Order: sequence, then structure tokens, then C-alpha cells
Amino acid sequence: MGTMKMGGHRYGAFLDAATTAAKLAIYSTFIEQGENIRKTGFLYHVEPKRVKAIVKEIQTAIADGQSLKSLNSKEPYYLIAVPFLWQEKFPCHDQEPRVRLPGLTPGERKTIEDSLPSGSPKARILDQVEFNELIEMLHDLSQAELPESQRMPFSDALMLHIKFRLLHAGTVIQIDSPLVDIPLFALASESYAPKDERERVFAMIDDVARYFSILQSWVRNEEGVLRGIEVFDVDLERRQEALQELDTLLRAWADKYHQDGGFPMVLQFAAGTREYE
Repeated sequence: MGTMKMGGHRYGAFLDAATTAAKLAIYSTFIEQGENIRKTGFLYHVEPKRVKAIVKEIQTAIADGQSLKSLNSKEPYYLIAVPFLWQEKFPCHDQEPRVRLPGLTPGERKTIEDSLPSGSPKARILDQVEFNELIEMLHDLSQAELPESQRMPFSDALMLHIKFRLLHAGTVIQIDSPLVDIPLFALASESYAPKDERERVFAMIDDVARYFSILQSWVRNEEGVLRGIEVFDVDLERRQEALQELDTLLRAWADKYHQDGGFPMVLQFAAGTREYE
């Protein structure tokens, strides 16, 4: 596997958010288990003293005026890496079957592949073991550059937490086919976007704050900042097509100029109905 893009447009605040997501998962379990530190540590394979430190950290953040909801708003940045890692680790080239399970006929493979939503990324369909390995790899990558004292061990509970979020968002779909006796998992989208309205509200707040900061740099006439706006009319029947094309163009543009270890940049935009003339 080639070098993974851990900086730049692909991952943003990936490392910090990964740690935040892991800590929140542990804290949530701590509450669910009746504030039992030892049992929580057992479920996550974490020493009780580490669980105690995490609980104290989260409780301090809450006491300082933050809420679990606002802390949890960072979680989508942890999951945004999945589609890129999946396509890099398990690509599917032209004329290659997406399903690699032994014992299936070409017709049976095609039946499973035809169950995918139209427009699904060109990537292999994974079995349970491969999907779990992908999630664990994501976790390991997120921890590699952290100080050892801040690293979180991987656990079944954390894996289930990540899997639930990916399935709930529709980024990944589970295929239960009568042709195989194990569940299969397919990448259904090239991006992760939370579906829950509450999560989207927090994402909106983060976006507005980031956009305001960028515009402040523009007001100060700093280098490396571009402000732009386009006003146009569109055929309603082609609006979604236009938005999908824009998403593809921006992705290709970012891929073209991304350089590992380069200067961090962010492109942030929103397109929608114009309410003024």
C-alpha cells in the first residue's frame, strides 16, 4: 500500500478527532456500565487507571462549559478517512470482480454486485474479517503519530462503534445474501456525511466558525486566501447532476495539488438555492 495522505484536504483534524472519538466511546460505555471503571476497561482492553484519566478529562471538559454533543461533533472527521483507505487498500480495477470469495460462480458474483447502489465507488466488496481489518488499520493509522501516552488500544467495542456510524451514514452498506453464509460489506459512497440532524447542526457550527476565520484572513489581505462566489440559474432537472459534477471536480483538483507533508490548506464551500437577486 502506498503512503496514505494523513494531512491536507483528505484528513484535516483526523488525528485529534480520532482520539476524541475513542475517548467519547469509552466515556459513553462508562456511563452505560453504571460508572464501573473496571468493567469499562475490560470491554476496551484499557487499564483502569487510563479509563479513570479519560473520564476525568471528559468531565473536566463538561465542567468547563463544553458538552458531550459538542465534543462528539468532531467524530465525522475521524470517519472521513474510510472511503479513501478502502479504495487504496482494496481497489477493484476494470474487468475484476468486486467479490473475491471462493466457491461462487461468475453469475453469483454478478448477482451480489448488482445489489449495490448505482454510482458506488469502484472498490472490492469485503467479508467480515477484511472489513474489521480495515477499521483496525484506520485506528492504527490514527494513533501512529500520537505520543505514546495518548494512544488508545483497539477494541471490539470501538470497532462496533465505528461500524455503526459508517452503516448509519450510508457510507458502507451490509449485504446479507442467501448465496453466502457471512455478511458482506460494500463501500457505497466516496465520502462520509452524518445523517442525523443533530450531528449536521454541529458540523454546520464548525463550518461557519472555520469559514469566518478564513474570511478574516481575506479581510487582512493575507496571501494564500481566495474568496469566491458564483451566481447562476440552473435547470431543476439537472441540479443534482451539476452538484455531483462539482463534487467530482473539486476532488480531482485537491488530488492534483495535494502533497504529503505540504502546507495545510482547506477548501470549504456550500451550494444551494439563491434567495436574493
